[in-house]
Amino acid sequence: MVLPIRLVAIPGLTCGMARDWLDSKGRAHGGLPRTSRRLHGCMVAHAGKGVLFYDEQDTALQQRFTLVHEVAHFVLDHHLPRVRAFRSLGEEIRPALDGTQARAPHEALFLTLQRIPSGAQVRFIDRNSSGDPCTGKTMESELRADRLTYELLAPAREALPLVRDLGRQEAECELSSRFGLPMREARAYVRLLLAREPARRPFFLKFTPTEER
Repeated sequence: MVLPIRLVAIPGLTCGMARDWLDSKGRAHGGLPRTSRRLHGCMVAHAGKGVLFYDEQDTALQQRFTLVHEVAHFVLDHHLPRVRAFRSLGEEIRPALDGTQARAPHEALFLTLQRIPSGAQVRFIDRNSSGDPCTGKTMESELRADRLTYELLAPAREALPLVRDLGRQEAECELSSRFGLPMREARAYVRLLLAREPARRPFFLKFTPTEER
């Protein structure tokens, strides 16, 4: 990979397994909980580098989606914010970004206003049975990563015509078979594409002015 990301495959991946691996390597874990909850994937990013965990027991399609999704998190939530910080404040911001020393007041203000995180960051696929993020706190980050993942795996310019021309269920199956999306993710992508489509039959209210007396 071009990006500085290490791939780690763990059978039956859980939060606790990922944290144990990081502890064994002396790597920052960003407060990753040591629990037995199963994960498809997890990204831990720190100081411009990332460790991408994924479940080796998942299907090939799920592993593919997980890898791209977690790379999207690394780019959107870690790499690009750091690029913005370096462009604005130069190399002097690196210790504050990496969490190796206390931030100066102007650095703290800049990072807060620009919503740029510091220290180790953790992102993992935490979803309900419908495939949606479980908590509002992670919703924005997950949706942004999903959009980039869908665009990389099934570009909208190719996927949207399928959704327009086929029925919803048929479009879901076509997206899965043609672009290699897991069915749950194909359903979520169809919902997203339909939400972007303008209504085909706009509803206009006609107001008849009442006669003045």
